[in-house]
Formats: sequence, C-alpha cells, structure tokens
Amino acid sequence: MLEAATMVEQLERRLAADWSHLRRARIAAEERKLELRRELDGLDSEDTSVVVSGSLARGEFTPGSDIDWTLLIDGSADPRHHDLFRAIGINVKPLASKEPGVEGTFGSMVFSHELIHEIGGEDDTNQNTTRRLLLLLESCAVGREDAYKRVVRNILNRYLLEDRGLWKGSGYRVPRFLQNDFARYWRTMAVDFAYKLRKRAGKGWAIAKYKAAYVAQVDLRFWTTRMLPLPLGL
Repeated sequence: MLEAATMVEQLERRLAADWSHLRRARIAAEERKLELRRELDGLDSEDTSVVVSGSLARGEFTPGSDIDWTLLIDGSADPRHHDLFRAIGINVKPLASKEPGVEGTFGSMVFSHELIHEIGGEDDTNQNTTRRLLLLLESCAVGREDAYKRVVRNILNRYLLEDRGLWKGSGYRVPRFLQNDFARYWRTMAVDFAYKLRKRAGKGWAIAKYKAAYVAQVDLRFWTTRMLPLPLGL
C-alpha cells in the first residue's frame, strides 16, 4: 500500500493538484494500524495473523470507517482460538467507529483450509470467495505475518501451479482459476446491493451499489484492454 500511496502522490504532483484529503486518510490509516499493533501485541502467533481489509488496508481510513478485521488461522484447530478471537474483538472495539458488516464476512475467525482448498468447489461460497479475493487485493497483517504470508503464497500457488493451460502455452495471460474468481467476485458485488436492500430494510445498500459500479468499471477495462477469453462460469 505504501507503493500505491507513493504513486498517487507522484500523480498529484504531476497534475499540480491538492489531494490533502487522501494524505489525511493515509496518515489516519497508518496511525490506526499502529494503535492496533500496540493493542493486539502478543495475541498473534506463528499460526495466527490479525488481518485487516477495506479502507484501513487501502490507506483510505476516515473517522467514519469501520475496521474490517479477521483472525486468520493457518494451523491445527485449537479450542483456545475462540478465546483469542474474543480477546481480539474486545481490543479492536474501542478503536472502531462501528461494527464490521452484519453479514459476518469480517470480525470472524477464518481458517486457511477453506481459502486454499475450496477454490471453485461446492463449498466455495460467495463469502469464501470474497475473503480470498480481498486477502489478495486489499489486506495487510497488523502484527505477525507468518500465517498471512503462507496463506497468500499458497493461494497463489494454487492459481498458478494447477493451471495446465497457462504452463502449456495455451495463450492465457491470467490463470483461469484466478480469472474465474474475479468474475465471481464481480457478480457477488453486482447483486450485493439488492440483497442488502432487503436484508437491512433499506439501510446500507447505496455504498454496495457504488462499489459494484466501480468494480464493474475496472473489470470491463481489464477484459477489453487485454482481450482475454471469457472467464469460466459466465
């Protein structure tokens, strides 16, 4: 995220613009992550990482932002994980302006098995796909990174090493499993606002609709500029 921030700052200078609100958001994100590291110090381990996503990971944190956090577990199941999860939630709550989303995607325990082994399987739910894509696209660990780095590396290994067409020179520029996951994530975002409109009795749907429009715009540029084949499942 630091590299992305630097690129934005370079563009700001080239355009002779004043994007002070973006700088404030980046500074606020770094300060909040530092606070989280202090509050959660010693609660993670070689097999567990506290991972944040969303605006905090992107460096776009504002006073109204929530903290989308996850206890990522990459090791043997242990009954004490639940106690650890509760302790993390208690320490995060004073630093958050509001609770994570009501759907349970964040503020939860996530085991690496589902993220790595359920790609495209019957149990690869919309929630699991969303967690996996956000882990790759916009996340960071706020303490020990051992488990976080292993999970990210193993997800990428599955995308890359199991795509025979990619290695046999079939012309694919992007691993097909990854391509399919992007398509699934876009579909999830595209209908999410309708679900939230009903589920939340009209509350919280607007931001989901905005996100869907943004993702669709990026997705369209991705397919058209690279002229990739249609993703699996469409």
